[in-house]
Formats: sequence, C-alpha cells, structure tokens
Amino acid sequence: MKNESNQHWDLVGDIHGELKALTLLLAKLGYREEDEGIVHPEGRKLIFVGDLIDRGLDSRGVLHFVRRLMDSGQALVVMGNHEYNFIAYHTRDAEGKRLRLNTPGHRAQIAATMKSFEGHEEEIADWSEWMKGLPFFLDFGDLRVVHASWVPGDIAYLADKSLRDRDFLIESARRGSRAWEAIGRVLKGVEIEMPDGIRLADSNGILRKSMRVRWWGELAGLSWSEIAFPPGAQLPEGAADLHGLDALLAYGPEEAPVFFGHYKLKRHPVGPQAPNVATLDYGLGHGGGATAYRWNGERVIERENFVEMPALSAQEDPSIPLRGSA
Repeated sequence: MKNESNQHWDLVGDIHGELKALTLLLAKLGYREEDEGIVHPEGRKLIFVGDLIDRGLDSRGVLHFVRRLMDSGQALVVMGNHEYNFIAYHTRDAEGKRLRLNTPGHRAQIAATMKSFEGHEEEIADWSEWMKGLPFFLDFGDLRVVHASWVPGDIAYLADKSLRDRDFLIESARRGSRAWEAIGRVLKGVEIEMPDGIRLADSNGILRKSMRVRWWGELAGLSWSEIAFPPGAQLPEGAADLHGLDALLAYGPEEAPVFFGHYKLKRHPVGPQAPNVATLDYGLGHGGGATAYRWNGERVIERENFVEMPALSAQEDPSIPLRGSA
C-alpha cells in the first residue's frame, strides 16, 4: 500500500472508550464538523492504532464515531488486542465454546464495553463483524502503523490474513499455533519469561511471570532492565536471555517510521522511543491522557509533533466540539 498523493496523517493512540477525550483531541488537532462530516481544513486524515474499546464509559459511542470517520474516508483503523478479544469472546467454535473463555477476568475486561451496549445488544454481532475486517497493520512504505509490535516475520505471515476467514480466526485462538504466535506478538507485544521465578504485577494488578520487551534496535547483550518495555521495572543485573527472539525482532534505524500503541506509558514524557519508533499510548483509560502525532512525511520522528490532551477528571463534563456519538 502506498501513501497516495503524499497524504499527511494524524496518528491517534489507544482510546479505550473515552469519547470525550477523543473529540477534544481531534478538536485540538484542528478537525471540525462540516456538512460533509468531520474534516481537517488542510486535508489531513486520521489513523487509529487500535484499542478503541474497554475501560472507558462509552465504547459504543467511540465505535460509532470512528466508524463514521472511516465510512466518510477520513480515517483508517488497525486492529488492537481489545478488538481481537471482543471478536474471540463473541465467536464460538464448532462445539459451541467461546474462542475467548467466559472467565471472571475476561468478563471484567469487557464489562465497560458491554455496559455501553445496554439496550443495544442487537448491535454486538455487527460490531464483531466490522472488527474482523480491520487490518493487523498498515505499511505505506514511508510510514507504518501496528498496535503492539512490528515483528517482520509475523507481519509477512499476516499480510494476506483476515479474521473474516473463520478457519484462520479459530486457528488464531489455538495456543501454540503459528497464527496464535503472530497475533500474540503483533497485537499484544513481545514477551519473554523473567529470570529466577520473578513475577511482576501488570496494570491490572495480576502477577505475571513474563515481561514485555522492546522490539527495536540492537538487543543482544542488553540487561533485563534495558530490554524491558515499558521501562522502570526492578530486574536482575546481567545480560538478558532472549531465547533467540533477538533474531526475530531487529527493527533497525534504516526502517520507515513506525507508530504503535498498547503499552500505557503513563507518567512518561511523550516522545519517540527511537528516531523511527514511537508509541502513542500514554494511559488513556488508566488515568492518562489522549495522544496523537502529526506526521508530515518525515523519516525522523519529531518530539514537537506529538499532541496531548490531558486526562479528564470524573467530574469534568466539557462541551464536546464534535458531534458523532451514537
């Protein structure tokens, strides 16, 4: 896919059901409601990095809002792990079992989304079908977008795949399959098991024995703390055992700029992780703010092109400058 006519894009991080924050962010970026829909006066368009749903109060409203942007040709969306989980939860295999099990933890993760659909439950099947059509990544040659990790082998494997293929969808939920591995890394991040039986709590307070690691730059010989992403965890000294993953990753400085979400860098200053690598998830839905990047064709990601909308308190009810909630 080529970036036709040198299109300039505004890339938007994880939204997680926060319609107010999204509309305020788009207003700050310069988008306005016109007769033909929500547009930018300079012809800019939007790319969402996925995770439109869960956590916030209005996942249904966000879905309707973003779909309206897509249908009018003003936006593209890549699939996030929360969209994948929504699809899997609402899909049953030949034996009638959900692809994503109906456990207390899984129900809790989608509770806010399901609440937003109260009185509109008949829409859920349609939204699941819509999400199945979202691409796993975008590659324009001079710009790349993925939800969690750009792993070259997985990207190549997924290039001709779609969750609208029921057999592939079922295979992607089968632990240990090639489809499961690729979906896991591209949508959920690269993980390795921590040393010495260490367990760390994730953002939901669940103790994990594996840790997420970065997938760009030279990784061989780095310590556990140096490869951890998000950074900041207290980990043992010494070179990390990457279990051969460094050969799979290696997103180098010569590659096109790539933007992603997923990792919740709450309390971290916005900015690129490498000259050509940047996350746009700064914790919206977890007390952080909404983040976007104004991309104008540059190969080196510029800190001044990041745009932030601070987190809203529960008491704030600002006037929404853009119409579009359902």
